[in-house]
Amino acid sequence: MRASLAAALLALVLAPRPAAAQEAYGARGLFPVYVVGGHWMIYDKTDSAAARAALRPGGTFLLIGSSGEGVFTVARTSAAYGGACRRGKPARLRAALLRGPIRQVGVPILAIRAPKSFRLEGSRAVYRALPNAVDEGVYKTLEVALARETIADVKSGAFRFKPGDAGRDAFVADPNPDKILLKIDYASHPKIAGLAAPTVLVDGEQISDSFRRCLYLADGSKLVGRCVEMPHDLMAETALLRFVSYDPSGAGTPLLLAYTPKPPLWGDERWGFVLRAAGPSLFLRDALDPRCRASF
Repeated sequence: MRASLAAALLALVLAPRPAAAQEAYGARGLFPVYVVGGHWMIYDKTDSAAARAALRPGGTFLLIGSSGEGVFTVARTSAAYGGACRRGKPARLRAALLRGPIRQVGVPILAIRAPKSFRLEGSRAVYRALPNAVDEGVYKTLEVALARETIADVKSGAFRFKPGDAGRDAFVADPNPDKILLKIDYASHPKIAGLAAPTVLVDGEQISDSFRRCLYLADGSKLVGRCVEMPHDLMAETALLRFVSYDPSGAGTPLLLAYTPKPPLWGDERWGFVLRAAGPSLFLRDALDPRCRASF
């Protein structure tokens, strides 16, 4: 069964999809996992009957965390708040409470649906913690390419200006790279098959009063693929996120997972990206909003 799950993960990694596409919540049996009140849980926010079925008691998951992986099962379900807001008030959702080897996983990030007979014996998965490695060399190598890509996105309309931004027309008429405020908040060097010198980075780009945050993949001084936007849904700045790579086959086709090790001002976040030689893509973006910011 290990081989079949590895094959499914590889299909996720290798499937051709637009760089900015995000899978629906629970698609392909992938769910974010949070620690709430001492419980490890998955909030049932899915509209899919098949995905919802995975969250019933007895359901089995491969759980990927900050320091390892483990097989978990749904011990029971319970009503819970904090997973979503409706009309400015906390929504009462069903939550699947997980049971398994908590200590070996670390901070839980991602649960992958698995058959009940699944075992981890023979796993070739490779974990790598990816601490922030931003330095002057990263700026020197990629600053020009990032500015060039930002200008290209302005011209194509992919860079979205705030409504009423008075500086928009002037920049579009004269896209001067010196007028782009660029800050690289995170960079690391995962191993990716087909790339000689891979770097994954998260930057902030501001033009006039408009801002976006992007995840990019580069090979040396060349960007690979396009910007994958990371909107600030809540309040977690990039510095509050931690990153790990999880390569299910050990062959250089990793998933990049980002998580908040402790709740920031509003709520925890979970991100998932596929990293491949053709570029990055987004498959998971989720956040908790326990205080319902709209009514705060």
